[in-house]
Amino acid sequence: MYVPVPYHIAAAAIYACILLILALSLYYGRRARRNVKREKVTALPHGFSPLDVQRIFIGKTYPRKLTRALIAHWAQLGFVKVTYIKRNRVTLTCRRIPPAHNDVKAVYFDRGTYVRERELFKHIFRRAGAQITVSLNRPLIKRKDAHYICSELFAAREDEGVYSSKHYKLKVFTFILSLAPFFICGIYLCAVGSFQGMIFPFTMLLGMFCFRFVREIPFLFRLVWSTGWVVPSVVVMIVMFNGFFDPLGLAYAAVATLFIGSFLMIRFVDFREKNNLSDYSDLMNYKKFLLFSGRDKLKDIDYYDALPFLYAFGIKPFVKFKFVKGELPEWYSGERGSLL
Repeated sequence: MYVPVPYHIAAAAIYACILLILALSLYYGRRARRNVKREKVTALPHGFSPLDVQRIFIGKTYPRKLTRALIAHWAQLGFVKVTYIKRNRVTLTCRRIPPAHNDVKAVYFDRGTYVRERELFKHIFRRAGAQITVSLNRPLIKRKDAHYICSELFAAREDEGVYSSKHYKLKVFTFILSLAPFFICGIYLCAVGSFQGMIFPFTMLLGMFCFRFVREIPFLFRLVWSTGWVVPSVVVMIVMFNGFFDPLGLAYAAVATLFIGSFLMIRFVDFREKNNLSDYSDLMNYKKFLLFSGRDKLKDIDYYDALPFLYAFGIKPFVKFKFVKGELPEWYSGERGSLL
């Protein structure tokens, strides 16, 4: 059976993109893991914060996702007292303002997380003794205020020293490779006479761009809005290809690469700064310890010391039953609510 030349070209280009994504993920993923310390730890070094989890893992602070983690963390450090009001609502009382970073009593790391965290705290509590009632399901601080504090108040970026410029170039290149097969399918459709085929890659790109990069929009709205652009584009592209000779399943390969490449494989293209890999190693090893240790190993660990990071790592539902909780901590009063 005669196969048109444009089909050969499209197939070669699409599968070349897929192979290149796999090669990048394998090479740079192994490089990152090779430089990560493999140690068995039972606690993090003194001075880590839940904000470090976000900064080191994703290069940016989203305090609205760490409400429970920050409350528990600040309470453990003695900065706030927590009083239960009702389910998912607590009153926070400021015991003291965190000391300045040049104070000998402060815990200060070169990565600068502490000074940003102190500004976040001071924005919420203006003075010792101040009280606020908050919902555990809502952010402690408005999005615009967090952006101002974390992005505009400091000369150095949050990700300074965490990721190299090469890391971002690799991420962008891999993301483009993930989108390329979908556009190649559109170009092929144009080459065989279906010129409307180029419309759908652009509508797909609009939805994908909004979902991945327009973080200021609430997640649920962003998900629904993006799905409305991406899913119809994907479905129409597959339906259009079903009317053509396609023994190599180019449309299906393009759709699989679109989602697997841009959401999964891109995570393995990692060129972190080697200096940062020490902190990254500590966090990863501690997370593995909490997640995979049995009750016999966790029973002697203070549950309330670990609680901020159970929230920050997103593993509390999976590991909380392994701990012996004991009495309520001195910084918490009232019924045992959903924070604990």
